[in-house]
Amino acid sequence: MKGLLKIIGAILGILGLSGKATAKKKAKVKKIDKKVKQVKTAVKAVQKKKTAVQKKKTEVKKAVKTPPKKKPNVKTAKAARTSLKARARKK
Repeated sequence: MKGLLKIIGAILGILGLSGKATAKKKAKVKKIDKKVKQVKTAVKAVQKKKTAVQKKKTEVKKAVKTPPKKKPNVKTAKAARTSLKARARKK
């Protein structure tokens, strides 16, 4: 395949058309490069949006706290004493 392209290139070179062929190739490459650039910028934009969403998600998670557990009513003096001691230990 490469040998065939070399032969075609040599023939075009003799005829003076090789410049036109390379110009066409360069034009194709430029088009592809433009598309690649567009895709890269689109990917960057999506990544920025993704990181922003992740930040908001973590903020929301931090904001939503579990409600405090309600402690059962103390009915005896002994239970009251132990609950007060437990609270003192926590602080």
